[in-house]
Amino acid sequence: MPTRTRNWSDRGSNPVSVTIKVLTWIVVAVIVVGILLTWGDANTGNTIVSHLLDWGRWLVTPLKDVFTNSDPKHELYENWILAAVIYWAIGSLLAWLTRW
Repeated sequence: MPTRTRNWSDRGSNPVSVTIKVLTWIVVAVIVVGILLTWGDANTGNTIVSHLLDWGRWLVTPLKDVFTNSDPKHELYENWILAAVIYWAIGSLLAWLTRW
């Protein structure tokens, strides 16, 4: 009786891989929402806005001053977008590596 080779699509979802992917998208979403709140001049006195921006600042700390710009908003946009892309790339790679 011939044996059939299984590939990754024959298996169910790996819970570790799915967890990494979900956490990656949450991190990227917090950063993107922070960018949108800054772009829209959201009221930083609002508790929710303040917390989201604080979380975003904490997540982006390793890449805080990669780009410097005379306009602080543009500097935030550039650094935060770079951070979101890097988090997405690393999270996607880790999710891919752990799917087996």
